[in-house]
Amino acid sequence: MESPKSDLTTPPLARVLVYPARVKFLSVLADNPGESFGATELAVHAGTAPSTWTAHRDDLLDLDLIEETETGGVYPEYTLASTAHAQLLRRLSEELDALLHELNDPLSDAIGGFAQ
Repeated sequence: MESPKSDLTTPPLARVLVYPARVKFLSVLADNPGESFGATELAVHAGTAPSTWTAHRDDLLDLDLIEETETGGVYPEYTLASTAHAQLLRRLSEELDALLHELNDPLSDAIGGFAQ
């Protein structure tokens, strides 16, 4: 799948963020550091069809955002790469999770107060 502008002047993360499916795949991998996923399992966790993963896999590999891991099985598994851009995604995911947790706490407290 060609990104809208896939040349050397387009930053790798820009080539990710234009596709919601890519963001979903990378979010699953970023939220599960140290884990690897098979293609079908990754698609299920991302809420997409396996064919969607297949359509984006090669670009994500070419961008050095994911790595193929050999598990001794028939099919490869995938994990977030250890490149600077991939680690930036992991840190961004952690920061967003923390922010969302912070935002949800006052809401939970308010809802809990109404229920009492």
